[in-house]
Amino acid sequence: MEIISQKHTSCRVCGHGELKLYLDLGLIPLANNLFDTQEEAINAPRLPLVVAWCENCGLSQLTEVVSGRQLFSHYTYRSSVNQGYIEHCRKMALDLKEKYGLNQETFHIDIAGNDGTLLYEYNELLGHHVLNIDPAENLCTISSHKGIPSLPKFWCLELGKQFRDSADLITATNVFAHLDNVIEFLEACKIALKPDGVLVIENPYWMDTMMGNQFDQVYFEHMSYWSVNPMLYLCEKVGLHLVDISSQKIHGGTCRYEIRKQKGTKDTSLPFRTNFMYESAFWGKFSDYKEWASRIYQIKDEISQKLTTISKDKKVCAFAASAKGNTLLNFCGIGTDLIEFICDETPEKIGKYSPGTGIPIVGLQSIIDYQPDYVLILSWNFKDEIIAKLRIVIPNAKYIIPIPKWEVI
Repeated sequence: MEIISQKHTSCRVCGHGELKLYLDLGLIPLANNLFDTQEEAINAPRLPLVVAWCENCGLSQLTEVVSGRQLFSHYTYRSSVNQGYIEHCRKMALDLKEKYGLNQETFHIDIAGNDGTLLYEYNELLGHHVLNIDPAENLCTISSHKGIPSLPKFWCLELGKQFRDSADLITATNVFAHLDNVIEFLEACKIALKPDGVLVIENPYWMDTMMGNQFDQVYFEHMSYWSVNPMLYLCEKVGLHLVDISSQKIHGGTCRYEIRKQKGTKDTSLPFRTNFMYESAFWGKFSDYKEWASRIYQIKDEISQKLTTISKDKKVCAFAASAKGNTLLNFCGIGTDLIEFICDETPEKIGKYSPGTGIPIVGLQSIIDYQPDYVLILSWNFKDEIIAKLRIVIPNAKYIIPIPKWEVI
């Protein structure tokens, strides 16, 4: 399978042409391209996974851009497999209801809404008129079966014009990092929003990611690594107003951006809040990023060495065939010599092999039969939920949490 990609040399927000490279994770396969045979998985095509920094606007971004159609037209991740995300969606719905007066008349578009998890919760709680727009046909089919109207297309200017001035609320959770043409995306949202509508974007907050040593958030689906200053720069460039920001705990630290066509009387004046969290205090110089990358290389060696020691005389498997897990496994050189299998509950993943490592992906019954001594939790951002579930069926196992620091529970 050939990977359709191109080099990325100028900032997608401000156009600055001198991106500074600082984190090189090596040659890594596409995270969600699972394979039918172990041989195919081990020989999966690889690309350089490298992060660079724009000193002009502050955006971190990959130096290699893979075609969105190759990445997202068929997608194996389902939002609904994580109870923590479902609970986050419920709280988000109630928070926004109070803030923006959402009700049964609200028309709500969720962009890249996956299997409809977010809209299902909004619809149940608030009775919105909803529409899921997602390029993955397999996910739109699942979403439609939940009663969520779904359109299997990429969000673009043409679609924005079809919904001109109609949306009271547009949500985009964990998708903005996946975009190359972020300017077109926001311009399409600007067209589709009503004059008093609101766009809500959520993404892992790159400063939290760095503070937590979460290098596994880096994979080819994540083309950009967002913080407040580049988001503010982008909104101003498109003629939108970033009216509020807030920190969310999900995914190891997430930032919620609330964006409008025009400011309301209660909206915050954000130009005075651009020092959000750690942004200017800790990450204002390129040397900060280089020092962080050096720490990540040390963590890589620590994970590999400790797992090698444990696996010499203990039964070890992993849980969650996640995209972030694929980065960790390939970057740290963890294969079938250390890990027996990866257990996952997503039907589309079971029976496949993890790209690059060739580790088999199996269902829950396999981990029950195996009764491992140790389980490496690859989706550490949902560790509490995963451990609580597994302790019922493998009561004697210990759990390895590799990030933000090595921990055995």
